[in-house]
Amino acid sequence: MSNESEQFEWMTLETFATKEEGEALAALLQENAIEANLVNDANMGGDPLGLDFQNRGASTCIVRVHAKDIETARQILEAAVQAAAAEEADDASMEMLSTFNDEELLEILQKPDEWNPENVVLARKILASHGKNYSEADLKRLFEERVEALRKPVEVKTSSLIFAFVGSAIAIVIAILHFSYKSETNFLYALLAGGICACLSLIAGLNWCNRKKRLPNGEKVYVFEDSFRKKAWIELIVAAISLGAVVCEIAVRTA
Repeated sequence: MSNESEQFEWMTLETFATKEEGEALAALLQENAIEANLVNDANMGGDPLGLDFQNRGASTCIVRVHAKDIETARQILEAAVQAAAAEEADDASMEMLSTFNDEELLEILQKPDEWNPENVVLARKILASHGKNYSEADLKRLFEERVEALRKPVEVKTSSLIFAFVGSAIAIVIAILHFSYKSETNFLYALLAGGICACLSLIAGLNWCNRKKRLPNGEKVYVFEDSFRKKAWIELIVAAISLGAVVCEIAVRTA
């Protein structure tokens, strides 16, 4: 997938209990030339299997925007929430956040994408009442620091890569030995075991080479570091060859 198409992938901006609230936010975004998408689905609110019989039928309205617009959309939403909070704060949210210590409140400011915008505004106000004021520049810096921390690639133990290589090698060896034990019908089980090893190695290679994660700012990056991914590409090619060899041998034996 190209970088341009990834920028147009939909990202969740906010979730509401009613469709009217979602439509109001979508209209606000539209006024600011940001395309919004509304999704109404009872099973998108944390019950994908539909097992929550008590709340079955309770709809959830999800407002989504393109990845390229997520930061601007969050700023618009935060400004709207601040304007509303200036008039009247949510007593329930204020009561909940008043039980948080300063470290927990700061974590809310660091992770605005994981919290309701109103909670972010209230957390900032509570911290200010404790003598800890955070300017817009400070909030931007905190967010950027979190994005950079999430951008760091996941480390994978070299032993995992070696194990995948060994699995592919075993599959190739078994496929080659087929010619020496062609008269042994029981060797088909070993061939199937080699196929399983090759499949697992192939899946691991595909995951290491292609897996990406979406950052809170809408950017999409590879999960694993480039140097490891280059090695994983070699493992992936070997795994594909070993799986192809096993499939060919199984086809010959069962023909």
